[in-house]
Amino acid sequence: MHWPVTLKPARQMLDKGIAKALQMQLSVCIAIVDSGSNLLAFVRMDDAVPGAIDLAQRKARTSALFRTASAELGALSGPGQSLWSIEQSNGGLTSFAGGLPIVDQAGRCLGAIGVSGGTAVEDDIIARACL
Repeated sequence: MHWPVTLKPARQMLDKGIAKALQMQLSVCIAIVDSGSNLLAFVRMDDAVPGAIDLAQRKARTSALFRTASAELGALSGPGQSLWSIEQSNGGLTSFAGGLPIVDQAGRCLGAIGVSGGTAVEDDIIARACL
């Protein structure tokens, strides 16, 4: 992957995610954002629940802003943890699994993917298939 993520590779990532979701017999939403967390590409599969639209975008945004998997942020944001209530910052984040940063070989964050519509584990599997 090269800097920056553009529409063509974003669409290829969406296609990979759709294929994985179909294989798993799931209907999900997939969001891809650039390194500044701006929406670049999005798909809502047939029958994906409406609530997944917002969550997929929040997962991608969270991963882009913090350069980490959304689930990793979740491990630090529970009661008594160092980032307690961070979900309330930056216009709303999420700490559910399914958000992953897109990084190049040098480790630079190029953007992020967010998937929602299955369980947190299923969303994470689909997000990883997009990369």
